[in-house]
Amino acid sequence: MHKLSAMSEESLHQILGDIERSVRDFTGAEAALAEAEQRRDHTRQAVLDQVERLRAEVNAHHAPKLIGVLRHLYWQQPGIHGRPLAEAAGLNLHDMLAAIGPAPSGILCADCGTELLRTSRSWKPLARYGPPLCPDCISQERDAQWRQYGVERLRTRIVAEALVQARAMDWRAAAELVLAFPPLSQGVGRGTAADQQDGVWRGWENARVIRNSLIAAAADGDDTVGVAVEEAQLLVETALQVADWDTARTRDIVDPITHEPALALLTRLKREVRATAQAARERADAAYPEGYELSEDEESEAWRGTGGRG
Repeated sequence: MHKLSAMSEESLHQILGDIERSVRDFTGAEAALAEAEQRRDHTRQAVLDQVERLRAEVNAHHAPKLIGVLRHLYWQQPGIHGRPLAEAAGLNLHDMLAAIGPAPSGILCADCGTELLRTSRSWKPLARYGPPLCPDCISQERDAQWRQYGVERLRTRIVAEALVQARAMDWRAAAELVLAFPPLSQGVGRGTAADQQDGVWRGWENARVIRNSLIAAAADGDDTVGVAVEEAQLLVETALQVADWDTARTRDIVDPITHEPALALLTRLKREVRATAQAARERADAAYPEGYELSEDEESEAWRGTGGRG
């Protein structure tokens, strides 16, 4: 037992000695690091002072020798901070970067193979959705996407402006049915989350506009009236929704206008809307097939009534 205790004391003494040596090494390393950091800061300031002297000697912000030194220090010596370097040369950071120019990055454009250029130390290749591209290829890609978006706008416009042809009494019956059930009576407030999700008030306002246009056009009875696809679709969908709220009231509203049952009337209008929209989509696809390139006039037409690319 005495022998075992002696061995434990010896082991403990050795561990404590190792800790003491490690602490001395750590303290020495910290002192060396502080000395190195102080030397680094001193030499960094010495470099900036020399740049300031060079600027005064050449007496020109864009002298070739000064620009050459700035270019080397900025791109090859990251420990020399950019903003103090520019100030030492009598420039702001933006002007210095413009003067020294970009540097090769070693990264190639995925499309054309051109080496990308670093424009600042914080530069990163532009590659939001894929491999890095050069500015020219990015511009071409964006232009192509923009033109394609313009094609889609023209296709959509053809469909939106297509007219669903039906009797004036059919449109009036659907509109009056929707207007007879103000959304507020169903507990849906204008502009609320439920309204925005279900479009209840939007459907009601749409019905009001269609009814007013029928009145303004003095269209009635069997007169054929065309209603734009989007407005017609919203009217029929809203009318089908409210028709089940009070079947007796629905019958009282529709019967004086047309003797056709409300569900049959709305189902027929829905078929007309679907057929008109399908025919319009086919016309749009024929007018602007896949890969279609817009002319300048067509591109202007695509953005007519909007802020354009701005």
